[in-house]
Amino acid sequence: MLLPHYPPDVAADGQVFALLARELAKIGHPVRVLTWRPRYQGLTAAAPGCEVLDGVEVRRIWAPRGGKSLLGRAFAAWWLTTTAFWRALFSGGVLLMPSSPPTLGLVGWWLSWGGRRYVYVLHDLHPELGIALGRMKPGLLAGLLRFIQRRSLARGRTVTLTEGMRERAQALQHKAAVEVIPNWADTGAIKPLAKADSVFAREHGLVEPYVIQYSGNLGLLHPLDGLTLAMKDLPEAVLTYIGRGAKLEPTRKLAEGLPNVRFFDYRPLSELPDSLAACDLAVVALEPAADRLAMPSKLQGILAAGRPVLALAPETSELARLVTELQCGEVVEADQPEAAAAAIRALMADPQRRAKLAENARKAAEKSFDVRQAAERYSRLLNDL
Repeated sequence: MLLPHYPPDVAADGQVFALLARELAKIGHPVRVLTWRPRYQGLTAAAPGCEVLDGVEVRRIWAPRGGKSLLGRAFAAWWLTTTAFWRALFSGGVLLMPSSPPTLGLVGWWLSWGGRRYVYVLHDLHPELGIALGRMKPGLLAGLLRFIQRRSLARGRTVTLTEGMRERAQALQHKAAVEVIPNWADTGAIKPLAKADSVFAREHGLVEPYVIQYSGNLGLLHPLDGLTLAMKDLPEAVLTYIGRGAKLEPTRKLAEGLPNVRFFDYRPLSELPDSLAACDLAVVALEPAADRLAMPSKLQGILAAGRPVLALAPETSELARLVTELQCGEVVEADQPEAAAAAIRALMADPQRRAKLAENARKAAEKSFDVRQAAERYSRLLNDL
């Protein structure tokens, strides 16, 4: 596995793939992770250069943080891709790599000409996602990224998170051999836990009030302004943000004067089951323009924790349809604070409905999103290569 982030780094992708690596090792696949030192969003943690974790060999080297500038991100992507190529070249086996940074897939494509097999896990489509979010304009750079994406999709096998993403990938590269495998959670480690039993909830006075929680990256994909403003109409409730990201400071500024909006830093992966339990309602948000181009990975953890979901997304989006089909929560347009406040207040007044949504959430996690099921599917995919 060529992974830009891996625990103790707190990036969601790294945590998701760490679970998969562990399960693949359990069922007999020798797994080696080639990764870099923890540096996600400026957070650092002590991590040895080489160790064995849960039967997985992990090798780390230094990498630049990248920063916020386009030049800094480009340099970091170049560094990761170049060092990944040389490390993968001298490390045998089937390669598995995610789509971020978008140049990383080129490692598999380059090495495939020498007979190397690879699996490309498409978590987001570039440059379409950047253009949709207004972070990139059609032009030379977008054309270069589209060329890179097509090359990465052209050979090997591709995994997408949803059917919509599969369709978009195949429209971009008709040669792509694509399989849909949703993200996963460890339903053995993350279980429904009473809020009163959560250490995080007790330490921060969150047991008594009704708590809405957004946990994870506050990134460009996640429209949170409407939810924050909705708290003006919900003085009896508390909204907690757990994480960092590009929208952290704008969200802090928007929440000034709202004592019922609180902010906390990322929690380690080992504390995730406890922190996910420190709420009554959990939030997943996706920008309308990002539909069929990405899917939040935090949803599976919420389902495993047995918490009702508030999806901030258009009703026609894949995220909204999934939440509706699973009957595990409510869907509200992200830019409608009044609608968000009304939906939250309705759930606060109906404990029986909350309990049913929570039950459905946990059942869905066990049935469709457990890491062991994902590992079996990846195992079959690897064995077919």
